[in-house]
Amino acid sequence: MEVVEKVLSVAHIIYAQCEQVKCCKHQCRRLVYRVHILLRPVEVLRAQPPKQISSQVEETLQQLLETLEKAQELVKKYSQTNWLQKFLKAGDVVEGFGRVNERLGDAAQGLSLLLQAEHKQSFLETFQRDTCSREDSQDTKDDKALWEEAEGPPAIALPPKWDLPPKCNLDNAVPREEITEIRMEDLTKTSWTFLMESKSHTLYKGEFYKYPVAIKVFKNPAGAPIFRKEIETMKKFESPNILRMYGICIDERGSSPCFSIVMEYCEKGTLRDVLTRKPQLPWETRIRMALDAARGLYRLHQTGEKSKLHGCINSTKFLVAKGYCVKLSGFELSKTESSIKRSCRKKLMDVPASAYISPLGLASLSHKYDVPSEIYSFGIVLWEIATSKIPFEGCSSQEIYQKVYEQRYQAPVGEDCPSHLRDVINQCRAFEPSQRPSAEGLCFSKSHRQ
Repeated sequence: MEVVEKVLSVAHIIYAQCEQVKCCKHQCRRLVYRVHILLRPVEVLRAQPPKQISSQVEETLQQLLETLEKAQELVKKYSQTNWLQKFLKAGDVVEGFGRVNERLGDAAQGLSLLLQAEHKQSFLETFQRDTCSREDSQDTKDDKALWEEAEGPPAIALPPKWDLPPKCNLDNAVPREEITEIRMEDLTKTSWTFLMESKSHTLYKGEFYKYPVAIKVFKNPAGAPIFRKEIETMKKFESPNILRMYGICIDERGSSPCFSIVMEYCEKGTLRDVLTRKPQLPWETRIRMALDAARGLYRLHQTGEKSKLHGCINSTKFLVAKGYCVKLSGFELSKTESSIKRSCRKKLMDVPASAYISPLGLASLSHKYDVPSEIYSFGIVLWEIATSKIPFEGCSSQEIYQKVYEQRYQAPVGEDCPSHLRDVINQCRAFEPSQRPSAEGLCFSKSHRQ
């Protein structure tokens, strides 16, 4: 249907324009987020024969197209330099965005008829008038504050992008930002605190313009290829539930260059650390952490035409920031199914790691590592969140194989665990791969929203 394609085309133009705005960044990103939500039912329509689309729905689509064209003009206006000063006194900024957001809300009411009942409520919640008014007011304040503090460090001052539904293939629609290069002198050396060390890098906590960051310093000369691979991977993912990269630092003052990645600092450490230190976390916090982790995995799996896989999901690959916000890290994220199955097996066969291997993976080294395999590993992580325990603690790889594969054993979750969370955990740990949910199913299932 022509109007559907036009809606999607204009939406993609808006995404690209929002990357170029000189001001109103918060309001533009809020606008992009709402447009993405509206594209859910539009994508449903795209797959339907034109004969099945009612005249009422077609009229709603036409109104949505007109609204998006207005939004495109608005975003374009604030991407031009000569509008920057106007923003500072712009009484029409609030009015302009307000009109567009109000019309998007009207379109949401019409398109909500296309959604199933279990998705309809969460869809409409995005466009509730009180919620939108509060969000828009805060965005306006944040944009003004951001402009006034423009002298600060740009990589830190900019807010993180919204976790947008990736089904619209934004990888092709939106140009990626260039990687920010950070000067070594801007990283306060006296504030560095050692966190951990591996074969390839040393991790420190530091400060960037007095803002806490994590600094991964790669060891030379072998660290350079890993460094390049990791930054290429990390720059693909912008999500509240995937560890954020602020920039890179290349220190050439020594005999050979020293490569570093400056990343978001998660003050509470790994998920495993948190569960060990805080075994009595309330269920509300545990469920929120589980959903955060699922969103990070969903963002990864839905990137590009082929599913991207992490390759080593366990409770140390998730980090916990302020407010118990969970973020996926451990970036071997550029791998696809075919490349992981060649390299992950040796890494995963250590005794502690074997607790995360799927039953069929334990039975055969040649078993394909795929999305269901990763979902099983994630199910073990969810079990840890629910119990705070270490999976198969004290068991050898052979004992884990006997329990998981031969006996089809599932460690109990506990009677106090909410039933909907218990169901999700057991589904992820199902013996048969076909019975495990997808990461999308975990994020948008009815049970997770309860």
